[in-house]
Amino acid sequence: MIRICLVLSPSLDYCRRILRGIKEYTETKPDWLLLPVASEPRAVRALAELKPTGIIAHIYAPQVAEYLQTLSRPLVNVSAVLADLPFPRVGIDDEQVGRLAALHLLERGFSSFGFVGQRHHAYSLVRERGFRAAIAQAGHALACFHEQCERPFSPTGHLWALDRDLQHWVANLPKPVGIFAPNDIWGVQLAEVCRQLGLRVPEDVALLGVDNDDLLCNLARPALSSIALPAERIGREAAALLDRLLAGAKAPRRPLLLPPLGTRARRSTDALICDDADVAAAVRFIREHSHRPLRVADVLAEVAVSRRSLERRFRAVLQHGLGEEIRRAHLDRARALLTRTEMPLAEVARCSGFSSSAHLSFVFRQEMGLTPSAYRRRAHSPDSNAARGQGRRVYTGRSRD
Repeated sequence: MIRICLVLSPSLDYCRRILRGIKEYTETKPDWLLLPVASEPRAVRALAELKPTGIIAHIYAPQVAEYLQTLSRPLVNVSAVLADLPFPRVGIDDEQVGRLAALHLLERGFSSFGFVGQRHHAYSLVRERGFRAAIAQAGHALACFHEQCERPFSPTGHLWALDRDLQHWVANLPKPVGIFAPNDIWGVQLAEVCRQLGLRVPEDVALLGVDNDDLLCNLARPALSSIALPAERIGREAAALLDRLLAGAKAPRRPLLLPPLGTRARRSTDALICDDADVAAAVRFIREHSHRPLRVADVLAEVAVSRRSLERRFRAVLQHGLGEEIRRAHLDRARALLTRTEMPLAEVARCSGFSSSAHLSFVFRQEMGLTPSAYRRRAHSPDSNAARGQGRRVYTGRSRD
């Protein structure tokens, strides 16, 4: 019997989804005995008694890393909290996460940006780096708040550990501002800080987290937008890598980093910030009426300016035209219906402004690189609590919860 110790914290949604991926891989490994162990130092010190053949671990504490190294067992790390550990790792392309966050907030017209994170957590620093680079490339500066004490990572996330300095920092940011937090736990805290300060989310402060923890995101007031991560796939890839190590393969020199799945837009970023009142009114009209067929003429009837003028101003603010905004709004609504309901495709098409299910399928193939039915299957698979971007490009929608 091959004894595999799984050193992961079930209190983290990220770790629970990794466990699902590991379980999926081991369906074809009847000789693997899976032994869950809490990732806290006290529990890890009892590992030797379990006589593990191999280990998959979410390593966030130096003392845990040091002890695991003394066991001299094949091990795969699925955490990016600590930098430069001597174990092979499967994880997230955190720089790409930061760039995706910047794209999401830039698309909504923000020109002021903030980041809240922990300077002693490697994943937070890399996500900040990607975010900062994309913001700078767009010609903007970034204000940062780092937790002041050198606090170790905790599976509970130290809820409400951030002190009054955070309130002061948020209060003094230029408004409107888009703030990126490197996980949903801090995103929820930021939402509460804004509520206590009397700041409107997303009109004054738009908030974006990471992990797409459905419970946490919907605990936030309003619901928190978040970047979805392929945690189940990380579990499968980690188990596959451990399998190869147990067979005598050499550990890879570089970590396997997987891209994020895309951005799950909720109320906390559902805003368009621009100085052009006509563009804002047109976008608001399009989003509020995305359930029915829309034409450019319908928008022009609502916003009393010429088509040429509105098209020009649209492109200046959003870098795309009226027709593209209408198309995106219809697609966002269809994605939401496919993910959250069991409506037949014909009904999804009718309720999201498409002329027919054939038209819906054509747009989906063009924009997402797959059919609506395939998108629904993937959205309901263990790898996604979110509507995800697939195919040719990551599509970051503006759906509203």
